[in-house]
Amino acid sequence: MLVIFVPTIRDIFGFIGSSAATMLIFILPAAFYLRLVKSVPLRSPQKIGAAVFLVVGVVFMIGSLTLITLDWIHNPSGSGGDH
Repeated sequence: MLVIFVPTIRDIFGFIGSSAATMLIFILPAAFYLRLVKSVPLRSPQKIGAAVFLVVGVVFMIGSLTLITLDWIHNPSGSGGDH
């Protein structure tokens, strides 16, 4: 079904790349640190920094997925536009 509904592989790579890269770089390391490190108190600078990193990662992922979706809406792949 994916092959039928998505005309170019560029769209798939953009969507998967933006979500997976943000998850691997920002969200998962911060979430793992917050979940696994029990010896550090919750209000320590390390855990606060990890929580900020997690929130920034979620904001980046939502922003990048929104921009990709807006690009799909405003520049459809079959319109003949170059980019």
